[in-house]
This record gives sequence, structure tokens and C-alpha cells, in this order.
Amino acid sequence: MGETRPLGGREQLLNHLHASGGLIAMQVLHVRGRLDPALVKRALAWLQTQHPILRAHIRYGKIIWRPVPPFAYRQRWFDTEGTTEIPLKVFDDTDPDAWRKVFAADLRTPIPKGDHPRLRITLVRQSSDADLNHIVMCADHATLDALSANMLARQLLEFLADPARAELKPPLHTALPPPIEAGLPNKSGSGNQSGSGNKSGGGKKATYTPAIRLPKQKVRDPKKETRVLARHLGPTITATLRDAIKANRTTLHGALTAAFLLAMRERYRLDAMTVLATVDLRRLSKLALPRETCGCYVDILRTKHLITDDFWATARDASFKLIAALAKDQESASIMQFPEWEVYRREVGPTLRNNRRIDGLAVTTADESGLQTSYGAYTLEDVTRAVSVDIFGPSLFVIANERLGGLDLNVAYAAIAMSEEEIRWLTDHAVARLESAG
Repeated sequence: MGETRPLGGREQLLNHLHASGGLIAMQVLHVRGRLDPALVKRALAWLQTQHPILRAHIRYGKIIWRPVPPFAYRQRWFDTEGTTEIPLKVFDDTDPDAWRKVFAADLRTPIPKGDHPRLRITLVRQSSDADLNHIVMCADHATLDALSANMLARQLLEFLADPARAELKPPLHTALPPPIEAGLPNKSGSGNQSGSGNKSGGGKKATYTPAIRLPKQKVRDPKKETRVLARHLGPTITATLRDAIKANRTTLHGALTAAFLLAMRERYRLDAMTVLATVDLRRLSKLALPRETCGCYVDILRTKHLITDDFWATARDASFKLIAALAKDQESASIMQFPEWEVYRREVGPTLRNNRRIDGLAVTTADESGLQTSYGAYTLEDVTRAVSVDIFGPSLFVIANERLGGLDLNVAYAAIAMSEEEIRWLTDHAVARLESAG
């Protein structure tokens, strides 16, 4: 028998954005070894047995009316009844850039409505003997966050390494996981956790923090697409950085934010910037969800920072203000809710004038991914991650994942608003600061 539940407020917003091409979540596993598509299909079927969210599609219910745009949208529901298997496409192409073309196409192509899961997979087999493969995973962010993406990647690779052993494992979960709002304080007092997000209840209204943007860029031959620039810090440099972070009483998130903020200060002579940061709410809610829960359990908070030449002071400021926003003013700092009039009044004009850019910087940091190098007959050579930001978004969206003692950095940007040369300069200078911070 099928199961159903309404999407929570954050899930509603993310699915609404996904339909227009916003925040499409991507991960590519670059795997060496002869890989049979039938085995991948079998692995995906097994993953569906492990995670109810992968057995669910989205159906649409009653119309919800609002006094501000979007004036109306449909209530979404997760429904497991009649959901199909995870879609899998296979391409054999000797072009070494074939996976990049699939990656770019998926980043601008939302998963359509229908009775399929909110995840699709494309297997690109590059070499003539099918020894080099790229598993392109595209997801609706309403059903997956960075922690979930890493978990699915691990479990997929573990299945490929030993299918018989994996299939002996009992399902991790049998019921759809709850929305994050079910474990957060209900500040509105209305008891409605599945609508358009929490609204302020009685009392003093929180102060809205408008976005600060990078100066508008002149881009030759602008393209309406999201691109990504990858960098990697090795285990030795990462260990040294971690020791310095501890000694200077801050966090990895703070150090990453400071590195990019100081690069922006040097490049554009900026004294302040707003930053969007994702925070994992699994540990901050009353849900007490297992880490193996697949779903989206993050919030995106906006904080404002003065930028100085002092790297560690800026890092501490980035870390402290994020923690303070969580403790005191999460609702006001969160952008994970349908906008009210003040947001439109302050943001629409500047956003349109700046190639649909909002804040200059967004930073996502995830814990150790747990991804290894060897999986039986297969070798994981690299991982590429991104979210779509060409519809709207920050100028730089930095995604940081720890892997094998090192640090993977993927910097997503909109080619309509930023040139590769500009992103490369900012990223290289930020990475140089991180490498010398110890």
C-alpha cells in the first residue's frame, strides 16, 4: 500500500524553484572499470528499496493563494503509490567531454512532472572498451542535500563492488521521512508546517538584511548556463589548514568564506558582502533523524560581513555570525521561504540589473563524504558537484566536500554573469590563501 504526505515549506519552495530550473542538484562520479548498465540499473532498483524518498513521486493538490508573487501555487504531496523506477539513460561516446555535455544539459533541464522519482541517472561510457565511466546524478533539491548525495554515491558504489552482499541488507527506512519543519519550533503559532514556510508571529518584526552583490561584470559571449570550476586541496595541506582553524578558534566554513571574501575585497575593493550559507538541520531539530536518512534537511541563511585584510578575524566573523543567526534569528536570516513584499521591493530591481545575481557568495560545506577510492573492480577517480545558478543565484556558489583527508572544491557560476577568467582568478586567490593559512 502506498504512503503519502505533504511537502514541508522548504520542500515546497525547492520543488517550485526546480520547475523553473533553479537549484538543480548535480553529482558526477568518475569511475574506472568495465561497468555494465544492467548492473547500474540493478543498483538503482536496490537504492529504491533502501530509501522511501526514492520511491516517491510528487502529485499536485489544491491551489494555495498568496497576496504576493507567486500569487498561486499548488500544494505538493509525496506519494509512493505507482512510482516508477529511477530513470537511467546510457551513452557510449569516445569524446572525453561527452559527460560535460550531459552535465551541462542536466543542469538546465528540470525533472518533469510525472509518476517517476525526483532523481535521474545518466551513464556515460567514454572509452571504446567502456573502462572509463561517468555516472551523472541529477536530483530535485527538495529530496536531497549534500549529505544525502554523498550517502547515495557511497551506497551505489558499494553495491557495484558487491551486489550480493548489498542485497542482503534490510531496508534502512520503511516510511517517508518527515519534513524538517516537523522538528522545528513553530513560530507562527498556526500549526501549519506544509505551507509556504514559517512566518513571524506576534512581537517585534525581525530586520531584513538586503543582499550585497558583486559589481556587474561585462562578459564576452555570455551563455545562459551554469558552469563549474574544480579545485582540490591535498591531505597534507588540508590537515595543516585544520590545525590552523582550530588554533584560531573558527571553522572550516569560516575559513572558506574568509578566503573568498578576501579575494573579492582584493579584486573589487569591497568592504562588505552578504553570504548565503547552508546549514544541516538534522542535528538542530527535534527529529533526531539518522544520518542515513535521504532527504533535504538544510536551511540557507544570509549573513552580512565586513571584510578586512585579517584572514582569521574574517573567518571568525563568518563562523560567529552564522552560529548567532541560527541561535537568535534563523527565521529572519533564512531565505528558504516564499518571499514577502519587502523582499520584492528591495531585491527585484537590483537582481534584474545584475544578470539575476543576488548575494556575491554562497558556501556549502559538508562533512567527510566517506567516499573511498577502491570499490571492488571499480575505482572512483573523482567527483564533480554543482547546483544550477543561471536562472538566479549568487555570483559564486562554493561547494566544499572532504574526501580521503583532502578537500574538494567545486565553484558553480552563471556564464551569463561571470566569465571563466574572473571565476578562475577569484578561486585561485582564495585557494592560495587557504594553502598558506597554516
